[in-house]
Amino acid sequence: MREQLDLLWHLQEVEMAIVEAQRSFEEYPQKRQRLQKALEQKDQEVLRTQKEIEELDRKRRRMEKDLEELRDRLRKSKIRLLEVKNNKEYEAVLNEIEWAKNAISDLEEQILVIMEELERRQAELPSLKERVRVEKEQINAQIKGLDEEHEELQKKVVEWQREKVEVLKVADPGVLRLYESLKKKRGFAIALVKQEVCQGCFMRIPPQLYNEILKNEKIYTCPNCQRILYYVQESAT
Repeated sequence: MREQLDLLWHLQEVEMAIVEAQRSFEEYPQKRQRLQKALEQKDQEVLRTQKEIEELDRKRRRMEKDLEELRDRLRKSKIRLLEVKNNKEYEAVLNEIEWAKNAISDLEEQILVIMEELERRQAELPSLKERVRVEKEQINAQIKGLDEEHEELQKKVVEWQREKVEVLKVADPGVLRLYESLKKKRGFAIALVKQEVCQGCFMRIPPQLYNEILKNEKIYTCPNCQRILYYVQESAT
């Protein structure tokens, strides 16, 4: 009977491993997709910074063009100032010159701010690219590890399925029926006994029953949870 108990215990271990593997298989696509998305986000981080730099540079060029137009307007106003014939027109041109000077000053300050920001972004870009490169390498390593783990688990499941078939061939049909019935009712059919306690429900086994379990002469079930009780001699510490 001990042999049958060993077979049942191995069958349960194999079936639980297969169930856990199936759960891993279900999670695999989502895990891989998350890592792939993280890779894309790293690429986007660099592209976004590059686009921001390009936009800052375009803005700088537009503002420099506006600045040149203002300076040209100022030059023309100064020339007109020499040509005016009356005080009213003279005052109007002076106001234009004053406005142009203020506008030029404001625009020069804005261009300076843009250029400082542009230089800062351009200086940061190489370190950003290097950081992203390292992070992408790490993510790619995670993807590779995940793929290898998935492939290895597939191989293990094939082996576990083979072991399950072998157990089903040699296990006692009556014992298997009990095992399957308990598995449907309790989730798992066989529980370890440790220090006179059922590890399925953690209730203490009556002393007389525990002594019978130690003999390994027949199959016993837990009085509380009805699972098959399986005793393995604990190694001395």
